[in-house]
Amino acid sequence: MLASKFSTNELKPVSARKTVHDLVYEQLRDALMSGAFEARKPFTIASLSERFHTSHMPVREALRRLASENALSISASGTAYVPAITVPELRDITLARTIVEGATARIAGPLLTPADIATLEELLDHHRASASAGSNTEMTAANRAFHFHIYRAAGSSVLLSQIENLWLRSGPYVRFLSDRMTDLLKTDRASGFTDQHAAMVAAIRQGDWDGLGKACEADIRASQDLLLDILAREDGTSEAS
Repeated sequence: MLASKFSTNELKPVSARKTVHDLVYEQLRDALMSGAFEARKPFTIASLSERFHTSHMPVREALRRLASENALSISASGTAYVPAITVPELRDITLARTIVEGATARIAGPLLTPADIATLEELLDHHRASASAGSNTEMTAANRAFHFHIYRAAGSSVLLSQIENLWLRSGPYVRFLSDRMTDLLKTDRASGFTDQHAAMVAAIRQGDWDGLGKACEADIRASQDLLLDILAREDGTSEAS
């Protein structure tokens, strides 16, 4: 399916010797962005090296690089792990995302072509179908593909890099929500998961770039509100503080 190529839960062996470090880093970064790893999940260099078919060095360097981007934390013993979920950081990341992604969507709007719109509509249809089928992985992939198709159209490598970093830091929250999505899809909330994507497509078709930005921001805030609601219902969870 269209969005399947964006799913990054599977780590693949690395064979290109000249760019081993970059390939290991890119795969780990992509997996973290997709919520492939749980909060507080430790990374064992030996096990990752075995999965990538590499020596320890490129894995160690990739983990250090990701830690410098705040995607991972390093314990006193030197072990890398996915940061814990906290409500203050969730709110902070959401604030930053609404500012940066909303602005980028407004810039991208006038640059989107009919072919882009067709792709976005196809991704929206795939997102809806995945929600109906209860496919968490496909939903996550379609959501990411939809947003980044718009952001790339803005033509700003700086903005895109900032957005990627924010999504990277959102990884634990994506995983937390994904782990609960099967039950959520059985509730009356299931039909609303694609509402803002539909509003974004409608705004693009109408040439309403401010409306596009506002729908993008509303989509981000809706995810935050859903997470906050789950955290509250789970009595803050043992992971949140």
